[in-house]
Amino acid sequence: MSIIAVCIGILSVIVFAGVIVISMIKHLNDESIEKEPLVIGTAVLVFGLAISGTIAVGYPQYKIWQQEQEGAAELSRAEQNRQISIQEAKAKEESARSLANAEVIRAEGVAKANKIIGDSLQNNDAYIHYLWIEALKESHDQVIYIPTEAGIPVTESARFYVKQQQKNTENK
Repeated sequence: MSIIAVCIGILSVIVFAGVIVISMIKHLNDESIEKEPLVIGTAVLVFGLAISGTIAVGYPQYKIWQQEQEGAAELSRAEQNRQISIQEAKAKEESARSLANAEVIRAEGVAKANKIIGDSLQNNDAYIHYLWIEALKESHDQVIYIPTEAGIPVTESARFYVKQQQKNTENK
């Protein structure tokens, strides 16, 4: 930018010198000296030197101000990026907590369902026997070995054992 300031200064000096030279040539030829070209040349010189000086002094100050603004903008961007990272981390934490709560609720539901099923099957040998027969129907062309005790399937022996125990307590 200082090159531009120097060029403007040199250009204004050249224009002023040209006006002076033209005025002197006219004066040597016995022509009258006109004041207008001298005034315009002087104005061009003063204006050109003023612009050149302003650029030479003002541009470094402008660069300092521009760098301060860039630094402030970079700091603002870094702060905003940090805030975004914090918000993303909070969202992930909240999501993880919600997923964990959903898993706990699902596990509680499974536990309750298992308890209900377990309680309903506790003293319901006929239903268990029915489920067993239904499972046998679905086992196409498979050989299934059923443990027996005295010719009775083991699953039934427990029922007979309970009945036998009840008869023994009634007879006493």
